[in-house]
Amino acid sequence: MKILRRAILVGVVFELILVMTGHFKPWFRPTFFLFGCMLIAGVAGLLYARDLARGYGAGALGGAAAGAVCGITAVAVSNLLGDRPDLFIPWGVLLSTLTGGIGGLFGQLDAWLRGLIKSL
Repeated sequence: MKILRRAILVGVVFELILVMTGHFKPWFRPTFFLFGCMLIAGVAGLLYARDLARGYGAGALGGAAAGAVCGITAVAVSNLLGDRPDLFIPWGVLLSTLTGGIGGLFGQLDAWLRGLIKSL
Protein backbone atom coordinates (compact mmCIF):
# COMPACT_ATOMS: atom_id res chain seq x y z
CA MET A 1 0.00 0.00 0.00
CA LYS A 2 2.91 2.36 0.64
CA ILE A 3 4.07 2.06 -2.97
CA LEU A 4 0.55 2.65 -4.28
CA ARG A 5 0.08 5.73 -2.08
CA ARG A 6 3.38 7.16 -3.27
CA ALA A 7 2.51 6.61 -6.96
CA ILE A 8 -0.95 8.13 -6.44
CA LEU A 9 0.51 11.13 -4.62
CA VAL A 10 2.95 11.84 -7.45
CA GLY A 11 0.21 11.44 -10.06
CA VAL A 12 -2.32 13.60 -8.23
CA VAL A 13 0.17 16.42 -7.67
CA PHE A 14 1.07 16.51 -11.35
CA GLU A 15 -2.59 16.23 -12.39
CA LEU A 16 -3.44 19.23 -10.21
CA ILE A 17 -0.59 21.20 -11.79
CA LEU A 18 -1.92 20.24 -15.22
CA VAL A 19 -5.48 21.26 -14.39
CA MET A 20 -4.41 24.57 -12.87
CA THR A 21 -2.26 25.34 -15.90
CA GLY A 22 -5.20 24.58 -18.17
CA HIS A 23 -7.50 26.73 -16.08
CA PHE A 24 -5.29 29.81 -16.08
CA LYS A 25 -3.92 29.35 -19.63
CA PRO A 26 -6.95 28.51 -21.84
CA TRP A 27 -4.81 27.85 -24.93
CA PHE A 28 -3.23 24.94 -23.05
CA ARG A 29 -6.47 22.94 -22.66
CA PRO A 30 -7.40 21.87 -26.18
CA THR A 31 -3.89 20.88 -27.18
CA PHE A 32 -2.32 19.31 -24.09
CA PHE A 33 -4.97 18.51 -21.47
CA LEU A 34 -6.16 15.05 -22.52
CA PHE A 35 -2.71 13.85 -23.58
CA GLY A 36 -1.15 15.20 -20.40
CA CYS A 37 -3.80 13.60 -18.21
CA MET A 38 -3.26 10.21 -19.84
CA LEU A 39 0.53 10.57 -19.71
CA ILE A 40 0.54 11.36 -16.00
CA ALA A 41 -1.78 8.43 -15.23
CA GLY A 42 0.45 6.10 -17.25
CA VAL A 43 3.58 7.28 -15.48
CA ALA A 44 1.91 6.80 -12.09
CA GLY A 45 1.09 3.21 -13.09
CA LEU A 46 4.64 2.70 -14.31
CA LEU A 47 6.13 3.99 -11.06
CA TYR A 48 3.89 1.70 -9.02
CA ALA A 49 4.63 -1.47 -10.97
CA ARG A 50 8.36 -0.76 -11.26
CA ASP A 51 8.68 -0.45 -7.49
CA LEU A 52 6.36 -3.39 -6.75
CA ALA A 53 7.89 -5.89 -9.23
CA ARG A 54 5.53 -8.77 -8.40
CA GLY A 55 4.16 -9.73 -11.80
CA TYR A 56 2.23 -8.31 -14.69
CA GLY A 57 -1.21 -8.84 -13.16
CA ALA A 58 -0.40 -7.05 -9.92
CA GLY A 59 1.42 -4.30 -11.78
CA ALA A 60 -1.44 -3.70 -14.20
CA LEU A 61 -4.06 -3.78 -11.44
CA GLY A 62 -2.20 -1.36 -9.20
CA GLY A 63 -1.34 0.83 -12.19
CA ALA A 64 -4.99 0.95 -13.17
CA ALA A 65 -5.92 1.94 -9.61
CA ALA A 66 -3.31 4.71 -9.59
CA GLY A 67 -4.46 5.89 -13.02
CA ALA A 68 -8.10 5.89 -11.94
CA VAL A 69 -7.39 8.03 -8.88
CA CYS A 70 -5.35 10.43 -11.02
CA GLY A 71 -8.14 10.61 -13.59
CA ILE A 72 -10.85 11.18 -10.99
CA THR A 73 -8.80 13.97 -9.45
CA ALA A 74 -8.06 15.70 -12.75
CA VAL A 75 -11.56 15.53 -14.17
CA ALA A 76 -13.30 16.38 -10.90
CA VAL A 77 -11.13 19.43 -10.24
CA SER A 78 -11.51 20.53 -13.85
CA ASN A 79 -15.27 20.15 -13.52
CA LEU A 80 -15.34 22.10 -10.25
CA LEU A 81 -13.40 24.93 -11.90
CA GLY A 82 -15.91 24.98 -14.75
CA ASP A 83 -13.46 23.92 -17.44
CA ARG A 84 -15.09 20.61 -18.42
CA PRO A 85 -18.74 19.55 -18.26
CA ASP A 86 -19.99 16.55 -16.30
CA LEU A 87 -20.08 14.53 -19.51
CA PHE A 88 -16.29 14.10 -19.51
CA ILE A 89 -16.04 12.54 -16.03
CA PRO A 90 -16.63 8.89 -17.05
CA TRP A 91 -14.53 9.16 -20.20
CA GLY A 92 -11.62 10.85 -18.47
CA VAL A 93 -11.57 8.30 -15.67
CA LEU A 94 -11.88 5.40 -18.13
CA LEU A 95 -8.97 6.64 -20.25
CA SER A 96 -6.80 7.33 -17.20
CA THR A 97 -7.54 3.87 -15.80
CA LEU A 98 -6.63 2.25 -19.09
CA THR A 99 -3.37 4.17 -19.48
CA GLY A 100 -2.50 3.53 -15.82
CA GLY A 101 -2.92 -0.20 -16.40
CA ILE A 102 -0.76 -0.06 -19.52
CA GLY A 103 1.83 1.94 -17.59
CA GLY A 104 1.75 -0.81 -14.95
CA LEU A 105 2.55 -3.41 -17.60
CA PHE A 106 5.50 -1.39 -18.82
CA GLY A 107 6.63 -0.83 -15.23
CA GLN A 108 6.68 -4.57 -14.61
CA LEU A 109 8.61 -5.04 -17.86
CA ASP A 110 11.13 -2.49 -16.63
CA ALA A 111 11.44 -4.27 -13.28
CA TRP A 112 11.98 -7.58 -15.08
CA LEU A 113 14.66 -6.04 -17.33
CA ARG A 114 16.43 -4.46 -14.35
CA GLY A 115 16.52 -7.85 -12.63
CA LEU A 116 17.85 -9.47 -15.78
CA ILE A 117 20.59 -6.87 -16.17
CA LYS A 118 21.62 -7.22 -12.50
CA SER A 119 21.92 -10.99 -12.87
CA LEU A 120 24.31 -10.63 -15.82
